[in-house]
Amino acid sequence: MTIDENINETEEAVCVANNSGRILTANKRFCKMFGFDPNEVRWHYLCDLYRNKSEFGNIPEKEEVLQTRMRSRSGRSFPCILTRRATKSAEGVPLLMHYIQRVA
Repeated sequence: MTIDENINETEEAVCVANNSGRILTANKRFCKMFGFDPNEVRWHYLCDLYRNKSEFGNIPEKEEVLQTRMRSRSGRSFPCILTRRATKSAEGVPLLMHYIQRVA
């Protein structure tokens, strides 16, 4: 199963970024949450979606769970639980998975 297939099977908003923080792929829930058309999300900087860009940091060595605020393309921020996990592509390229759950 490919990364694209995996992220489309979950109920969470999910995106995959490279080690430079550029989005490589995202599921439909992520696109809707952040105001992207699925065809335009690729190559946008993930750190631009953090309300506090200093939280973006580097690829974590282990899974991280943060209670934070993210912001949509329109600039509206919202509280969420963000899970960040490092992984590698089939070719061994480091990737960063983001799982986002909006909270009330």
